[in-house]
Amino acid sequence: MKKITSIAMALCLVTAPLAALPASAEGQAINENGLVYEDFNKLDVNGRIAVTVPENTSAAIDITFDSPELTDEPYYVRIVSAGTYYFDIEGHDNTDDDYRNYHISVELSGGDYNVSAKPYAADFTVPDLNEDPDSFKELSYVFSIDGEESDNDWDAAASTETETAVNVHLNYVRMGDIDGNGKIDASDAALVLREYSNLSTGIGYTLTNKQKVAANVYYDGKIDASDAAKILVYYSAISTARPTDGILADAAVFPEN
Repeated sequence: MKKITSIAMALCLVTAPLAALPASAEGQAINENGLVYEDFNKLDVNGRIAVTVPENTSAAIDITFDSPELTDEPYYVRIVSAGTYYFDIEGHDNTDDDYRNYHISVELSGGDYNVSAKPYAADFTVPDLNEDPDSFKELSYVFSIDGEESDNDWDAAASTETETAVNVHLNYVRMGDIDGNGKIDASDAALVLREYSNLSTGIGYTLTNKQKVAANVYYDGKIDASDAAKILVYYSAISTARPTDGILADAAVFPEN
């Protein structure tokens, strides 16, 4: 897997943005712990969720629930930086006519390219404290970021009944795949040519940091028509079932510091 030189690193910014506020937070009053559910009763708490966010990232954490009366009811909404965060969860009956199914979504942003991954999502339930006093439930979601090649934004690395480890591939770049759809074709070349035109006319960069790295297939620190041409050579080879070895690097990651 080819590594990007220090010249290519100049194409990227280094400040990681905070993740955007989840849609379920709109119009909701948020307390310091991110709780937005107005009918929360701490006496009913029978579970705790822990979310660990890695260095150089931020996360949008969104917990909702379904019940016979409500669907996707906002429960917690929180924007956080690196660290471990805890969320108390109310226990509830889980029968056909009286249930509460919780959903957690975690969207990581940052990494070497200051981009966002598709949200990780999982479902869980917490038993009713009154029905089962010794049933306190603890779940932990531990996130890390890497530059591993994958067709997914994230992969669950390991999972037990109480802990799930999730690798988010924020630092992976498929060279030539500018739009990030997993394919390299004429649309990617068109994006490179549009960026080249913007730079040539003084408009400046419009691609994201990760897209800029994917577009610079010549590794020369600039984005121009030669990059688009090389992408089209690759696309032509793919389209006609010819060998593609050596046309484009498979992937790119920053060198380790």
